[in-house]
Amino acid sequence: MTAAASAALIVVAVGLLAAATSGATQTATTAKRPAWVDAYVTYYGWYDNTPPGCAIAYGGCAGGTGTYANPITFASDSKEFPVGTIVYYPTLEKYFRMGDDCSECDADWQGKGPDGGPRLHHLDLWIGGRGGKEWDVIRCEDALTQGMPAGSPLQTPLIVNPPSNLPTSTQPLFQASGNRCYGGARTQRFDGRYQNQATHLCLGAGVPAAGARPVGPGSAVVAAPCGSAPNQDLTFDGAFLSAGKLCLATRGQRLGSRLVFLACSGRDHQLWEFGSAGTIATIQQLACITEVNGIVRLGSCRTGSSRVNQWTFVSDGRPSQTD
Repeated sequence: MTAAASAALIVVAVGLLAAATSGATQTATTAKRPAWVDAYVTYYGWYDNTPPGCAIAYGGCAGGTGTYANPITFASDSKEFPVGTIVYYPTLEKYFRMGDDCSECDADWQGKGPDGGPRLHHLDLWIGGRGGKEWDVIRCEDALTQGMPAGSPLQTPLIVNPPSNLPTSTQPLFQASGNRCYGGARTQRFDGRYQNQATHLCLGAGVPAAGARPVGPGSAVVAAPCGSAPNQDLTFDGAFLSAGKLCLATRGQRLGSRLVFLACSGRDHQLWEFGSAGTIATIQQLACITEVNGIVRLGSCRTGSSRVNQWTFVSDGRPSQTD
């Protein structure tokens, strides 16, 4: 969706919101007053839910069509948005209801999380995806997530406790038949190197010595002096960080787990996201790639003076592509 279209939707919503709140249809004794909130909006679905499927933290199954009568599930911190809270997102022209927990949202609201905070509004919207191609579902989630050019989250406006008569789109966020993303949204692909801010070593596949052996499935993730070796030229596409046709993956979800490159499957242990401070975190758990003495493992996502879990992207000069 274009910026102009989003702006137009917000203007329409503002007008309808003003009419609804000033009319006799709402009273202070029967309804909570609508309020605008700027929030960081992300997406999750069937394949990257924990565990995979539609089960949600507060009972039942995630779903919904986006109408006021049938809002789509969203996850957040229950102290930020009490369970059952309804919001309207003008960018998508859809209603959502709080019904699930999101550990990253908890961290962003309660302290300094991977995206910012404390008290950063963060909602994770359910996209569905059951029956669709896993890779396409994850790419759609990433394509709909809005960020700043440097990688920091972009906060967009939504309405908490909205009136029931705002415009509603019937287009699903992800349509499994045909694997179509809302509005035709597509991900951007970035090619380059990731340099540790503490040691200035670069992530790579295989062994530190360039060309020592071919990179293949099961190759360890290593850190070595940055250079022109192809095993350090990584591609970030949607939520996947790859070297050639191999995807960066975890050997486990616990802190201290080692990392490897495996054949790309789109499974949850191959999904990554970038934080505003330069962290690279697993989507399933708040664990980040750290490098100490050349050893790359999963570690804490807390940022501090050591910067062992913070990475700087260095483009290889190729223009970013839309996939």
